[in-house]
Formats: sequence, C-alpha cells, structure tokens
Amino acid sequence: MRKAINGFFWLVGLVVVLAVYFFVPLGQYTLYEHTLRIAATEPAQELGDELGHATRELGERAVDEWEDRSEIRREASGEEPETDDGTMRLRVEPDGVHLGDDVLSPTELRERVREARRVAGELHAIIEAADGVPTPEVQGILEMLREEHVSVAP
Repeated sequence: MRKAINGFFWLVGLVVVLAVYFFVPLGQYTLYEHTLRIAATEPAQELGDELGHATRELGERAVDEWEDRSEIRREASGEEPETDDGTMRLRVEPDGVHLGDDVLSPTELRERVREARRVAGELHAIIEAADGVPTPEVQGILEMLREEHVSVAP
C-alpha cells in the first residue's frame, strides 16, 4: 500500500512539473518556449553538431573494438579468420546510409543502385558486342571490373 501511495505522489509531482514546464509563463515565455529559443542559438547548434560527431565517432570506435575482439576470439579458438570478399557493407543510421563520404537517403540509395544496374547492363552489352575480340578498351573495362570484385561471365 505504501508503494502505491508513493507512486501516486510521484505521478502527481511529475504532472505538476510538466504543467509548469509547458503551460506556466515565466516572463513572456513558458519554460518550453525558452528552451526552444535557447536551442535555436548558434552556440547551441554548434554544440549539437559536436555532440552528433562525438556520438558517431564513439559508435564507430565501439564497432571497431567489437570487430577487433571478435577477430582475437576467432584466432584464439582456432577458427579461420574472416576474409574480405569485396562485398560492400552499408550501415543505416538515422540520417541515412553512409556510403564513403556521402550520406544517402533511402531514395538516393535506390537511385544509385538503379544507375549502377543500368551501367552494368551497358558494360555487359559492350562486352557481349566484343564477341571474343579483346580490344584494349574491353580489356581495360574487364580489368577495372576485376579490381572492383565484379564477376563477368565469359
């Protein structure tokens, strides 16, 4: 019974604090409006950007540390280490998908994939048209594709 009474008073206190924060004006603005005005200032924006960068770097460090420890565990257990097969891995974050230095929205990523498929189709058509005649241009294209880990059927 005592827990229920304590919970009730805690809830009443929370409602009072929220009511003051959102509805009671302090001067010309409520506390909520003051918070919005402060957050819109240049120093607050810079601080938010720095916090975002620090958070992203911390996340990357955590992922790197996890991968390093996974590799050490794998070596200690005698398992074969993972090899990089050239597959591109994308990490989805709240602001989009990081692809190199670019941050792509899902729509932009879809467009990039469509464009890559279109270009791959054109390259396939060029290689098919060569029909066994290895011109320097076709050989250059094939070499470039091999470097990018793209398999081309003979």
